[in-house]
Amino acid sequence: MTRGFDAIVLAGGQGRRLGGVSKAEVLVAGRPMVDHVLEAASGARRIVIVGPDDLLRPGVATVLEDPPLGGPVAGIDAGLTHLRASGAGGDLVLVLACDVPLVAAAVPRLLAALDAEHAADGAHLVDASGHAQILAVFRRAALAAALAALAADGGVHGVSMRRLVGGLRMVQVADPDGQGADADTWDDVQRLDSLMTRKVTVSDSSPHTPSGSELHRWLVSTGQDLGVNPDALEVESLLDLSREVANGVARPAVPLTSFLVGYAVGAGGGDRATFDRVVARVTELARGWSVEQAPDDPAGGQDTA
Repeated sequence: MTRGFDAIVLAGGQGRRLGGVSKAEVLVAGRPMVDHVLEAASGARRIVIVGPDDLLRPGVATVLEDPPLGGPVAGIDAGLTHLRASGAGGDLVLVLACDVPLVAAAVPRLLAALDAEHAADGAHLVDASGHAQILAVFRRAALAAALAALAADGGVHGVSMRRLVGGLRMVQVADPDGQGADADTWDDVQRLDSLMTRKVTVSDSSPHTPSGSELHRWLVSTGQDLGVNPDALEVESLLDLSREVANGVARPAVPLTSFLVGYAVGAGGGDRATFDRVVARVTELARGWSVEQAPDDPAGGQDTA
């Protein structure tokens, strides 16, 4: 198992296609994009933003590559240098761009993919066209060695991500749901904002929980009684997870799994980003359960109710 990770959030670009505004500060679903990304990385031991000082957040450092505007590899180098100077950290380094507000669900998949491939140096998210995105987790030693080799061969300023990972053994993690979708243009921003604000929470009405229905009133009332923020729970995602568990494991596993999910979310801070990460990971486990258990468990994935 992996033993913890640090995180580098790249936020030093110029945002040319957004008219020169800071991508990190552009609002999506009512919050700056960088805050969505910081939540996605909240499981890290330490987080550093490679960007201007006005992006400073409590408990998160900011640094800039020297000279500035050196591109993503120079930013990663600056971030890793800062982490190295601030003391020992995790075995892994998560690297995220600042303009991927949906990435929370992809982080546990990246970590799991690298954990499963002991000979690999890293794992990165790959979109439907096969393009590797700036969303990756690296083994710290391998990343440091790759950056040192580039520094000795002309420097890291202006170097492409393709060149950085060219000599590394990278696991490709598919992104069929667009969790790595970025915001290069205002159209992208509008699309992401619409997608994220459309997510249904306990306080909302939905086809499964119409306002005033018994289920909706039960969820709102029980959540209030327990002191649970209703916006921390997305109803549709949890119902989808219940179906995955019922079909891939067994119906009696649904309430037990829901308990485990709730326990894990509470232990992780109880916020929406933690909920998204836990649900995404358990969904992945449920989908693979019947396949993994089939050779040894003839009843694997069958409904025992």
